[in-house]
Amino acid sequence: MKTFLIALLLACVPAVRAEILVIGHVKNNIENLTAKQVQDIYLGRGRVLPNGKFALPLDQPSPLRTEFYEKLTGRPVEQINAYWARIMFTGQASPPQQLPSDEVVMQTVRENEGAIGYINKTSVDKTVRILLELD
Repeated sequence: MKTFLIALLLACVPAVRAEILVIGHVKNNIENLTAKQVQDIYLGRGRVLPNGKFALPLDQPSPLRTEFYEKLTGRPVEQINAYWARIMFTGQASPPQQLPSDEVVMQTVRENEGAIGYINKTSVDKTVRILLELD
């Protein structure tokens, strides 16, 4: 009975939504990106950043990924997965590279001027540039 009550209480508590930041290389001369620009890059419609560098979008296979795509596109991650399956089947583009954590995303962004990634706002530091905030 006790576990049932705890589970019931947890089900009634609203989920905590993360504040997500899209980040880029600190030396990148891009001040910010629009949600549309980020969406185009993450859906394979745009391959170049506004500064002319080839875009290297980085993904995370975590609950943050689900929230990122819902906030960015307004679609559930299942639709994004189906979209990428269709695009890959036709050979038009490849999905963003998946990395395991905020720390690895930040390290990859620090090492590649064209890389952009998304992280939880609590993970950011001054070694990367914030390009867009999704909340």
